Amino acid sequence: MALTFDDGPTQYTAALLTTLEHCHALATFFLIGPHALQYRVDALREYRDGDAIGDHTVTHPHLPRLAMPRIEHQIEAAARQIASITGHRPVLFRPPFGAWNARVSEAARRAGMAVVMWNVDPRDWKHHDPALVDRAVLARVHPGAIVVLHDRYATTPPAVPHLIGALKARGYDLVTVPQLFTTSGGVHSGVVYHHGPSP
Repeated sequence: MALTFDDGPTQYTAALLTTLEHCHALATFFLIGPHALQYRVDALREYRDGDAIGDHTVTHPHLPRLAMPRIEHQIEAAARQIASITGHRPVLFRPPFGAWNARVSEAARRAGMAVVMWNVDPRDWKHHDPALVDRAVLARVHPGAIVVLHDRYATTPPAVPHLIGALKARGYDLVTVPQLFTTSGGVHSGVVYHHGPSP
């Protein structure tokens, strides 16, 4: 299964990365371009740790409301900002608010990115309670799950140590989104994925 974190890096990301390192767990981070530039050290640390890094636009807009050129700009500009730090263009894209339509998936395809959604949402943006977040994930997780979390809230990183321990106790390997698809041919540009394959 894959833990994913949106909207970073932020002042809370470093603590989250320390937890992942100590637990020998990987995650996937969907970065807002200017945030990556502001927290370059953390974005580079994610990359060097082996975490997967995806594109989460420049200003976090509701993309289906935008014209195609503006959608493409949101994706492409963020990709350039991220690549200026890691040296690699992202191949994963997550639309803000999980809002996408045919234009959004086509813009991602043109940018060479797969669209990565999720199928487990503990709503950490609403429930600022680590124990509640943990319970919500553990109640819904299954093999191949993609969990959406956010490293923009102070209450999310404290949920992660117990969550990882509980998931490992259930026998889960915590992998990146690309690793989730290694046995099924990988991810493909423009395709929208809500979960990984079940073993």
